[in-house]
Amino acid sequence: MNPTPSSPAPATYTPGYRLPKQLMFVGSLLVFGFGVTQIWTPLRVLLTGERARAEVVRVVKEKPGVAPRVFTEDHALQGELEIRDRSFVFWNEFRLRTRSGATVELRGSVGSQLKPLFPLTDADGLPTTVLVCYDPAQPSHAIFPLVISTWLAPAVLILAGLGGAVIGGVLLYWAGRPIDLPLIGPAAGASGERQK
Repeated sequence: MNPTPSSPAPATYTPGYRLPKQLMFVGSLLVFGFGVTQIWTPLRVLLTGERARAEVVRVVKEKPGVAPRVFTEDHALQGELEIRDRSFVFWNEFRLRTRSGATVELRGSVGSQLKPLFPLTDADGLPTTVLVCYDPAQPSHAIFPLVISTWLAPAVLILAGLGGAVIGGVLLYWAGRPIDLPLIGPAAGASGERQK
């Protein structure tokens, strides 16, 4: 009589390393929170503010250590565009008329290298206009909702923080729980033969 071979107890693995996983989870939540604080003001102005068309009135070309140059006409600006020198920054400045009739001038939230983000005139020779959302109580607090840089950095922070928090949370959940390992070796082969 052959005794039936006893199956070995299943082996387990406990991942551990709770502290680094906790730090990853908390750090990711902080990044997520910082992203939310960065997107909150533009989102609030977009949802509760007034909308208007702002007219590009001038382009300012700046470089550290060099006096800024101001352009109000496209033909003068065309000769000053930079082909290779990325140390110059072109800033668009806008004029906005609020619903109450007040006129506000403001600078774009982001500058551009090599050439301005918006030309002074459009294809028809008319002044370029851009959609602006502004806070009626403080019209100088305005955002440009169609400019991608308004949303890109906060959205990346939010998505990275959320992704890191989900991954860190899953890793933290399994850090102290034993995980059954598959049977490897002769015992696995014998059990496989019995199943046939």
